[in-house]
Amino acid sequence: MNPFSHSPTREISRWLRLVCLASSVFLPTRSATAEVNAPVSGAVLLGELNCTACHATSERQASWISPKAPPALTGLAGRASPEWIQQFLAAPHQTVPGTTMPDLLHGLPETERPAAAEALTHFLVSREAAGFRRVLPDRAAVARGEKLYHTVGCVVCHAPQNTTMNLPSLAPLPQMAEKWSYDTLRGFLKDPLTLRPSGRMPSMNLSEGEASDIAHYLLKATRVPAALEIAQFRGRIQSLEDLDSAEPLRTGPATSFSLPFRGRDRGFALRFSGWFQITQGGRYTFYLTATGASRLSVADGWRLGEDSWQREKVDGQATLRLDPGWYPLMVDFVPRGSKEPSLKLEWEGPGLPREVIPSARLQSTRDAVPEPASFAVEATKAERGRSLYTQFQCAVCHESSHSSGTAPALAALKPSRGCLTEEPTGNVPNFRLTTAQREALRTSLIALQRPNLEQPTSQQRLDHRLASLRCTACHTRDGVGGVASDRDIYFTSNGEDLGDEGRFPPRLDGVGNKLRPAWLSNVLVRAVGVRPYINTRMPQFGAANVGDLTDLLVALDRRPKAVDPVPDPADVQRAVGRTLIGTDGLSCIACHRFNRQPAHALQVLDLTTTTGRLNEDWFRQFLRDPNLFNTGTRMPAFWPEGVSPLPSVCDGNTERQLAAIWTYLADGVSAKFPEGLSRQNMELIVGGDPVLYRGKMWEAGFRAVAVGYPGQWNMAFDAEEMRLALLWRGRFLNAGPHWGVQGMGQIRPLGTEVVVFPHGSPLAILGDSAAPWPGESSKALGFKFRGYQLDVARRPQLLYAFQNGTVEDWIVPIGTGTEIGTGGLRRTLSFAGSIAPGLYFRLATGKLEPAGDHAWRLDDTLTIRVRSDSMPVLRSMAPKQELLVPVVAKDGKAQLEIDYVW
Repeated sequence: MNPFSHSPTREISRWLRLVCLASSVFLPTRSATAEVNAPVSGAVLLGELNCTACHATSERQASWISPKAPPALTGLAGRASPEWIQQFLAAPHQTVPGTTMPDLLHGLPETERPAAAEALTHFLVSREAAGFRRVLPDRAAVARGEKLYHTVGCVVCHAPQNTTMNLPSLAPLPQMAEKWSYDTLRGFLKDPLTLRPSGRMPSMNLSEGEASDIAHYLLKATRVPAALEIAQFRGRIQSLEDLDSAEPLRTGPATSFSLPFRGRDRGFALRFSGWFQITQGGRYTFYLTATGASRLSVADGWRLGEDSWQREKVDGQATLRLDPGWYPLMVDFVPRGSKEPSLKLEWEGPGLPREVIPSARLQSTRDAVPEPASFAVEATKAERGRSLYTQFQCAVCHESSHSSGTAPALAALKPSRGCLTEEPTGNVPNFRLTTAQREALRTSLIALQRPNLEQPTSQQRLDHRLASLRCTACHTRDGVGGVASDRDIYFTSNGEDLGDEGRFPPRLDGVGNKLRPAWLSNVLVRAVGVRPYINTRMPQFGAANVGDLTDLLVALDRRPKAVDPVPDPADVQRAVGRTLIGTDGLSCIACHRFNRQPAHALQVLDLTTTTGRLNEDWFRQFLRDPNLFNTGTRMPAFWPEGVSPLPSVCDGNTERQLAAIWTYLADGVSAKFPEGLSRQNMELIVGGDPVLYRGKMWEAGFRAVAVGYPGQWNMAFDAEEMRLALLWRGRFLNAGPHWGVQGMGQIRPLGTEVVVFPHGSPLAILGDSAAPWPGESSKALGFKFRGYQLDVARRPQLLYAFQNGTVEDWIVPIGTGTEIGTGGLRRTLSFAGSIAPGLYFRLATGKLEPAGDHAWRLDDTLTIRVRSDSMPVLRSMAPKQELLVPVVAKDGKAQLEIDYVW
């Protein structure tokens, strides 16, 4: 008898799936009539409150609880303001309503709590060298961040910020501008699992720019004193008046009216804005001198330079009578003409000589922003804080460090005492639990303390995980969960006419039966996806938190069905499948993309991912009746009641037709394009001789040299950076976009197992092997491309110079390539001329694991083997690793030989 089973297990699982937890048990309004099963919801709450940090559990008890570890305190002094830390420690639940941080100071006399919180703050800040620093929000980034925050999925757990409606929040945000610094918030948004490893705050797969924009948005209320604000614009600016309606590219603080660029870097239009102070009334003259188009506004009126667009320079003055007070001031500037851009603004007035307006008389906002209060650690207070930190056992949670006075084990707890009382006393943590939460915890503890406690079932383990990670806030499973009505408008699509299927995350019903385990694992832990038209992103919770979900879903869902063989040979099936997919058959390419080529109408899942994602038996059942799996889907049923619409194909046999489609799609990106896409396809086919392509290409730049070798080995070299840019297997390139569009991102490898090598110079002179790799361009470091020459087999030998030396770079295929690990490409680099001491060649960056003598496995995809007189250097350069080889001259020459093997 399962001690949690006061009702059938299936019902318990249903109740648990209604529980969404952040800092409290949250019941979706759509399920308000249901009663949450207290023992099971209490077990989830035990994990959310991290009760097992203090109370030891048996192995069986631990299987019912998924602890949510508190944030790491590393870097706290740099990310949270001391004022906020002190306020939070003194009253955590008033500062952040709903926080799972308990009130530890409640047992002190009320008059002593502020001093205790202050002492703890001094101690916590004293442990870090970096101090807290605020940054003026970038208004342009704020606008972009607002859109991202309300699009990519942040509002699933956090409250929307662009509405006056008081919508519930599963994870309430603190007063962000009071707590966070910009740099640390940006880093946290990019990689939240480093700070919060339990995955309750998942990674949203943000780029550096996206993380920066959302950080600026969340910190938009930050106030920082500045003399001026400068806005930069880029694009088609055809007059100074265009700046009045243009969207800025970025904004930031400025100390004066000086240009932030020199020489050729003239691609920006600028607007300086702020307020200036008049302390003595009288007549003031403003002098504007500029080479370029510029105009001046003083006291809300344009005074100078409005006609400078035609004249391309300004040298004028304007006089106004001004009374004491603060006045708005604005200067626009756009580089024009061939002369060096310049800008200068001066003033002159009662008691003032003609001079540049001093920054002390300027401020970026109408109301003055005071200088932020400085915080200095006081040793006496820090020492007292250290004592309190030990007294309240803060390290038990934040550092997983147990003191000698260990709290009672979970099995020894009295459910009516300690932190489960309505008003805990002494040093007992006060979580400010509701009556319902206390009752759920008590009931759960009683069940967990039973001697005949059973292991949770697979269904219960899954339900625990879906609840604690809030998966059902987006997905539905077994009729529970899904997007709440008050969040509906924030789920959008970038595709046309796709309906709800194009904007809502897919249902999880039977997902373990539908998807191959390897693909399901990739979705959960590697952010692999096939629905780019859904703007809401699949979060990444970390392998440690979702690594077992694949096994659970497969165990619960998988119901394999035998797939009957068909008599048709494989090559016949491929030909039939190609016909069925194309416009001469079922015209699947009308809606589905194929190998990144656009469909005719809708742009839904790429068909070349089909067999890598789906189980074949599920695929066949789905094609027979798509509506059975996804009610209301726009996917038509081509075989109604099992009858084929094409009786002339495979004698109208449905099973043979389904098998033909599967076999054809099993070739993935190597599949021949179906009829109907050939007009968009100019594929470069590699036969007995290498095929060379030169032009714009994804990841290989504007001067790409791409070569497809016999044996389906391919490479692309970036002749601008002198770097090997790409390697891949299989089909070569579709050169059609070279003639059809200007974007180099349109030409991409057609094959599989694409490896992208790092941007930047491949060679650098370092002081030692630990020195950082330079960020300058290859051109700045002395590279020059000298073209290439073909050998008798028409294989190019790339030639380039580095400073006073020369490099010959020759890449040829090796091995048969019929099996993984038996073939690839061999690269020989020959150096001559002046070879400077400390010269290093960078082979790769990423995840690198030893794979034998002088060999490393790169990102679980490619093995790199090095032959050199010098020992390669593998070093960690967060967040990745780098593989370097010293280039050491012998008789004025050096040579490296590198094998790239799949």
